[in-house]
Amino acid sequence: MPPVITRETRGFVAPEFAPLVRALELYVPARGPGGAVLSVHHRGQLVANLAIGTRDRAGALMQPETLIMSLSTVKGVTATLLHIIADRGIIDLAAPVAYYWPEFAQAGKREITVHELVSHRAGLYMLPDIIERIEDIYDWEHMVSALARAEPAHAPGRDLGYHAWTFGWLVGELLQRATRASFSDLLRECISEPLGLTGCYIGLPDQEHHRVAQIMQIQAPRSETGRSLVTRAPALAQAGIELGSKAARALGLRFDPAQAIRAMAPPGLAQLNLNAPAFLRAVIPSVNGVFDALSLSRIYAALANGGELDGVRLLSRAAIDRARTDQSAGLGRVIPFPLRVKMGYHRPVSLGVRVSLLGRDRDLGIASADAFGHFGLGGSGAWADPERELSVAVITNCFVGRLPGDLRTVGVCTAANFSADRRAQAD
Repeated sequence: MPPVITRETRGFVAPEFAPLVRALELYVPARGPGGAVLSVHHRGQLVANLAIGTRDRAGALMQPETLIMSLSTVKGVTATLLHIIADRGIIDLAAPVAYYWPEFAQAGKREITVHELVSHRAGLYMLPDIIERIEDIYDWEHMVSALARAEPAHAPGRDLGYHAWTFGWLVGELLQRATRASFSDLLRECISEPLGLTGCYIGLPDQEHHRVAQIMQIQAPRSETGRSLVTRAPALAQAGIELGSKAARALGLRFDPAQAIRAMAPPGLAQLNLNAPAFLRAVIPSVNGVFDALSLSRIYAALANGGELDGVRLLSRAAIDRARTDQSAGLGRVIPFPLRVKMGYHRPVSLGVRVSLLGRDRDLGIASADAFGHFGLGGSGAWADPERELSVAVITNCFVGRLPGDLRTVGVCTAANFSADRRAQAD
């Protein structure tokens, strides 16, 4: 008998934020397994904590407390940890990375600053240069040693190149060298324990595996003989990539499809099981954070409220102002659209309208210029909007729902922004 799939939400939502229910419904497929969890704070108050759909293919219901591996959403948490340590005076963002990590000075990297590293401008995003097989990602010492020896793909500090995988090992090792503490201990002592989080892990403890939703991985298309069509046509794929690179250069774009593939797809990626205990257990601070939505929303609620939540201060206002400053507004070499990259974060995207209220222009629904956070491939993401005193976290175990992939975060962001604007007007 096939599993029963439910589209009903579980949890609660304040009346002013009721439009979030419809936005969350767009996360789940019209038929088949998959689910999502959404948590929102406004002015430091929890206004929504909702779950929808299923956590596995057997039909178990997604719950508000369910943990989900959220891919690059983790980069925002890693960046927040770096800014906390910098705010305490342990790391100087203007200092060379090699000051804290001497081996990093190899291959022309002596002058790369912490600021450039966390802003994706170090040029160290080319994965085939540092690993030969996908299993290498589980070996921290191998990865950081290879990155210390690696040569930048371009002059550091000049161009933006999204460090899809390498960001975590680079920032993580910098933190470990500067503090002489493990990354997992820093995360627990600086963020999880102060905020009382029960679902914030980068390197999932074995005793928490039972809480984790199953990722509905997309399988590569296969031919009638059972062989992957991708593996049967490598020449065609390579020709397409080369053609794309030539076209980008002809148009004068910095984006390069060939570099994008090398940055985003490590050797053996097709064999990576995102549900494997070994993957969840590993510490990879750029791709495999495991969270519940409430924990992410509480982190960003502190950042949206001047660095403090429930009497706990994570960051100073000055540190937040520095962290959310735009570092690049144009196209980078790896991502073919402007991310509005900040210091370890990027700006969320939403829809909206510009109106005039009481003689003053206002953007309703549009994410403010000060909003910042990070999204993961396939629909998860979390962010803070200090102008609205709003934080949003949405996590999912399915890459496609009623809307494809990352378009679903646009819907949630838009609904949350409009709801917060209406609540502010009512007050």
